[in-house]
Amino acid sequence: MQFNRKAALGLTSLLAMAIFSCMTIPSALGDNSSDNATRGSLLYQENFSTSKNSVWGADLSNNFSYYFENGKYHLMVDSLNSWRPVSYGSNYTNFIIEVETTQESGPDDNTHGLILRKVDWNNYYDFLISSDGYYEIAKLENNVWAPTSWKKSSAINTGNATNLMRVVCDGNTFSFFVNDVKLEDYTDDSFPSGMIGFTAGTNFSPGTVTIGFDNLKIWEIQK
Repeated sequence: MQFNRKAALGLTSLLAMAIFSCMTIPSALGDNSSDNATRGSLLYQENFSTSKNSVWGADLSNNFSYYFENGKYHLMVDSLNSWRPVSYGSNYTNFIIEVETTQESGPDDNTHGLILRKVDWNNYYDFLISSDGYYEIAKLENNVWAPTSWKKSSAINTGNATNLMRVVCDGNTFSFFVNDVKLEDYTDDSFPSGMIGFTAGTNFSPGTVTIGFDNLKIWEIQK
């Protein structure tokens, strides 16, 4: 995973990648335990089988497209070292979110994942993985990216594969999972609520990255 942070900081907010700074030490990687949060009522689900009546939009352009196709919602990014997000308008506070992500084309040196508690395009969290087996917890605050680094995890399926991403957002505590393996726990209280969304992008390996998102579900946390 190669990434030039200084180059990315020059992008506009709509080209945002996200780099999430957390205040606590993460839990040991590779923890196979499930999260302790209990799933309550299902707040929202989307299988992207059709664009009819969907809250998710579509747009086709030369450098960035997002669209419905073959039962998935796709983000396609063409420009080198370019990261693009989309979001959904409802606000969520304490919730469990999961989605299946699949690399459908492009280099394994990519990025894709979930936007969490987005206040606006200058303030939000992200949970990112790459198809060469790395992940990053991310935060953008007041349009400033906090320092962090990519970490390797064997829990991530590499290449043109599907990964189940899940995040538990409970107050100022976050737990991040891939394929039912806990990667990290963090705490941060910058954004107590906000919208959710998706991110996909290229790094410095040439080729158009296409990521398919499917079976999005959001539950309330049962107390």
